[in-house]
Amino acid sequence: MVSALLETRRKGSSVGTPVRTVTREELLQRRKQVLAELGIENDDVSRLNDLRPISSDEWDAREELEQISFLLGEELV
Repeated sequence: MVSALLETRRKGSSVGTPVRTVTREELLQRRKQVLAELGIENDDVSRLNDLRPISSDEWDAREELEQISFLLGEELV
């Protein structure tokens, strides 16, 4: 995908990146949803790697939770 994007830019075509604006409430709701899907509490997320090897879905969820924290302006530990 990245190589196709780079090739398109070399040819002079403009490719726009879609931007979505979300509210703080939407971010907090999404965090709750991700945590519920994982079946863990918020403070367990930072220890997820310490407990056991994590699955690819858990890895993706952890990355999404980190992104949400960043967007909320929270300090990552």
